[in-house]
Amino acid sequence: MIHLTTMQTALLDSYAILPLAASILIQGLTGFILLRVARKNPDSLPGPVFFRLSGVFVGLLGISSILAIIFPSLLVYSSGILLSSIILLLYNVLLGKARIPVQMEIPEDDITAPEAEEEQEDPLISIGQEFLVRINEAMTGEINIIRLLDFVNEALIEHTNANGGVVFLVDDFEDSIAAKSFAGSFPPPYELPAELPHKPVRVETNFRYVHFDLGETIFGEVAASGKSVIIQDGLSDERIFVNGPEEFLKPGSYMFLPLIVKGRVVGVAGVARLPNTTPFNEEDLRIGTFLADYAGSSINNIYSVQEILERADLEREASIAAKIQKTMQPKRLPDLPEVGFGSFFNPSKGVCGDYYDVILARRDRIVVTIADIAGKGIQSSMVMMMLRSVLHLVTNTTKDSGTILDWINKGITGKIDMDHYATLAYVSYSPETHEVNYSSAGHQPLLHWKAKENKIDIIRQNSDPIGVERSSEYKDIKLTVEKKDIIILFTDGLIESLNEEGHQYGIQTLTNVISENNAMSAKDIATEVKHNLQAFVGSASIHDDQSLVIMKIKA
Repeated sequence: MIHLTTMQTALLDSYAILPLAASILIQGLTGFILLRVARKNPDSLPGPVFFRLSGVFVGLLGISSILAIIFPSLLVYSSGILLSSIILLLYNVLLGKARIPVQMEIPEDDITAPEAEEEQEDPLISIGQEFLVRINEAMTGEINIIRLLDFVNEALIEHTNANGGVVFLVDDFEDSIAAKSFAGSFPPPYELPAELPHKPVRVETNFRYVHFDLGETIFGEVAASGKSVIIQDGLSDERIFVNGPEEFLKPGSYMFLPLIVKGRVVGVAGVARLPNTTPFNEEDLRIGTFLADYAGSSINNIYSVQEILERADLEREASIAAKIQKTMQPKRLPDLPEVGFGSFFNPSKGVCGDYYDVILARRDRIVVTIADIAGKGIQSSMVMMMLRSVLHLVTNTTKDSGTILDWINKGITGKIDMDHYATLAYVSYSPETHEVNYSSAGHQPLLHWKAKENKIDIIRQNSDPIGVERSSEYKDIKLTVEKKDIIILFTDGLIESLNEEGHQYGIQTLTNVISENNAMSAKDIATEVKHNLQAFVGSASIHDDQSLVIMKIKA
């Protein structure tokens, strides 16, 4: 069971992540505006020291945001980081509006028309202010990249005086582009399907959901080349397909703009003017290119934040799963007059997919079991909980080990994903008869140290894991043990551990340690194996969970 405190903490963490993600977007926007103002209107800056300090503050806030996401203890500062980022952004936006003071007595004739136009508000400022609002909207609830693309499309249409616009995103896995945002009137520049009726609603619906391979149509060509294209007259350009005589299908003027991030095309934006309007010119292309660059950076920020959030979600899920798993491991193994037990488990990356238990369900039977659940996270923990519940339920019967594994398999198969199957070894021991009843579901072999013969038998069973096939059948093997004999169960993560040279620990090394220390108690033998394994692995990374259970016959 997950404690209420754990759930509340996870919920608070999830709310704290959102301000940090918004902070990262705002910091990127601040840096972009600062560079733009420094390049276009450097006289409005107080001085180079201010520029450097602002850059340092942007960098520090960005590092603070990422550190707060990586280290949950710093999440309490998320609101402060967000507030600082917003204040820095607003100050830079207001700074961008600053203009060089006009001196007295300057004749009006000295101000030329181009200079007067340049003195008017830079489109960057208004877009930056609007973008801040859109970022906050995009961060409400869950990040929605479509909202951002709709804003990019609207901004392109507005600032290029276009009649319509469309934004495509690139799918790197499919080498294709797909329309994600559509607005206004946009005569399709590609060939429509022959069976599509030439109705405005039907054509627009086709355009809204169309997709092309890279290099296919003018959109795909721009995505493949990464170069902007301006077409003043679509009727005379062979790259534009004329779909019919209908007025709404007649092509006019077009601009196609790649959305580029770090040299990689992530999308394509297109804007259109109808035939009866002024064609696009080089100034429109300049504005459109600037907006496309801005859009590419924004999309990259969204992708980065999504990746950070996903990583943070996985870390929180791993933390919850680890706590669930801890509650299922036995707090201590029993020390009985007839047998002694020893164990250890070493989880990789904080979450253990291994499970072991000693179940004293009947007076005449002692059950030892070990399992390895494929995968990690909450789903694997749920499979582990199901497995533990069924095991504690069925071990109270008089059935043999093979039958019990049949029951467990039929009870779980179909209720879990194939990605979360489990291998399982089941040992039932009768102290009165000294008989061991053993069955395996695709698990590692059982090791039997025979004290009288001073040797180890390796007992293997070929069978299917639990949860793979409902019709799988499991058979049991009966062994007779004597005083000082040892039964060893382990998971594959133990024997497959690698050292710095890439060599495996292996079953042979494990059997050597047990043979050399067979006179010790079960608990001490497990400790010796653990220390020997740690010495073998050294500083090499652990790639799988390591678990070991030892049962030694005392009487």
